[in-house]
Amino acid sequence: MKKRLFVFESNPDFADNSRGFWEYLKDNNNIDTFWCVRNEKMYQRMKENGIQCALFGTDIANEMIDKADCFITSSFEFAYHKKKNQIHVSAWHGFPLKLIGYFDTASSSVDFLNLKVITAQSDIITATSRTCQLNMSGMLSVDPNKVKITGFPRNDLIGIENGRENLKKLIDVHPDSRFIFYLPTMRKGLKDEGKQFEENIFNYSDYDVKELDAFLKKNNAYIVSKFHFADQEYFQKNDFKVPKRMILLDTESLNEQLMTIYHIMNAFDVLVTDYSSVYVDYLLLNRPIIFSCPDIEEYKKDRGFVVEDPSLLMPGKMIQSQASLIESLEQIFHGEDIYKEKRKSMLGYFHKYLDSLSSQRLLDEINFKLNDNSYDFDKKLGKAYLPGNSNLYNYSMELNTEIYLDKGKGLNEDDKLYINKNIIENGERLVYELSQLDDVQYIRFDPDVNGHWILKDIEIRCKDELLPFNIFNGIQNNNMVYFLGFDPQIHIDFKDNNVDNLKISFNIIDTSQSNEFVTYLLNELQQENVKFKNELESIKNSRSYKATQMMKKIIKR
Repeated sequence: MKKRLFVFESNPDFADNSRGFWEYLKDNNNIDTFWCVRNEKMYQRMKENGIQCALFGTDIANEMIDKADCFITSSFEFAYHKKKNQIHVSAWHGFPLKLIGYFDTASSSVDFLNLKVITAQSDIITATSRTCQLNMSGMLSVDPNKVKITGFPRNDLIGIENGRENLKKLIDVHPDSRFIFYLPTMRKGLKDEGKQFEENIFNYSDYDVKELDAFLKKNNAYIVSKFHFADQEYFQKNDFKVPKRMILLDTESLNEQLMTIYHIMNAFDVLVTDYSSVYVDYLLLNRPIIFSCPDIEEYKKDRGFVVEDPSLLMPGKMIQSQASLIESLEQIFHGEDIYKEKRKSMLGYFHKYLDSLSSQRLLDEINFKLNDNSYDFDKKLGKAYLPGNSNLYNYSMELNTEIYLDKGKGLNEDDKLYINKNIIENGERLVYELSQLDDVQYIRFDPDVNGHWILKDIEIRCKDELLPFNIFNGIQNNNMVYFLGFDPQIHIDFKDNNVDNLKISFNIIDTSQSNEFVTYLLNELQQENVKFKNELESIKNSRSYKATQMMKKIIKR
């Protein structure tokens, strides 16, 4: 049996569902595993522990990405460049309680276009239940058949890890204490999402450190808090007063022990959260949950939920003050678990499986996909845009142009123009005229977000003077610029020139209807390669090159 290569990624590094699945696969003799990571310290720790890994962007990472049979990621990393024979698994990072994808009001139309590209490339998206499957396929606008109800691999760790023993490696407190896990959701996303943690760690108007500490001491309890990794730096800037019996974990402290919150989850007697879907995972323990939501109206307005009233999906008491927190914890510590039946009745809504075998089911789905030559509906849809196949092709003949103007503050979203052009026929000459550019120093001209165009005889003029330009994500050959990849760009640097107006013009050709131009380009490049190869061979055969060979070997040593 051929040995497979699975390449992993997560955010943060070495965590989440990717990590849970890796734990299951790491001793599998038929699969090689490899991690691409971003954090230098984490990379060094993983290497010291014999884990195959590399930093993103390095030669070895790029080589492994190119050779991979399967990608495992906590979102959609690798999806842009995934090849036809590779499998992409978006193991995801939580049950969708909050609005995501096409329902996220903070996203732009360009974000949605990018999202469609990467979700179409993905082959498997994990889900925990039928409800999760429907929400994920709807909000991400993907073929429901590739959202698989396997369960989340990270939840396997809740069932098999010794959380109390693992917790000892992170905090120095008596193991017989009561432990409360406080895990609030991310607050610093694309937009304000409820109240930020600017005043205190709970956002309570009646926050009282001494009162809370006295309560915890009386009940031999500790609050262990872990903020979302995206909020960590923001939170640390604030000089909060916290109880002596509150222990703040961060991503770095977990990284030092190569742990995630799922390695310690079953150590806790109570979970306190707000709108984080972590409570869906904690439900598997059938232990009390408190929902601390003092800013629920603001959060509902800023981000939004999958239901109008999120309390319908919360099997625990919703509180909005410290007084209510203490009261709720007091009841739980005295054995009054009044939400036990509600948790039990809602468990099937969130979880189809309760057996800690999610990773096994995911591997079965991957193996089936690796041996199956069929494609999901999202990938087949691309054929509908080919000329003559469908009238949908008409919509690909529009250029949605973006023009970024640098007025001394760099390229930014505020100083950006949108111009749409409808292409009637191949070879049509398009003209863009820009004025009032006195304070503009630099322009980035993106003809279209999609790269299936050739720009012929491009001219960028200020009055009667032709201005130089540079292209990105494309190839320039003689009088043609070939944009065949995603996000084509033309950069124009005014330098010291005083430019008040600009005219950009070119003949536009759609490559999918103009194979002869692509063939012409490939022939040109092939001839150039032959020319350079012949020149290189002549250099290698020269007397001076051979005479310096020994010196080159000594220098390499």
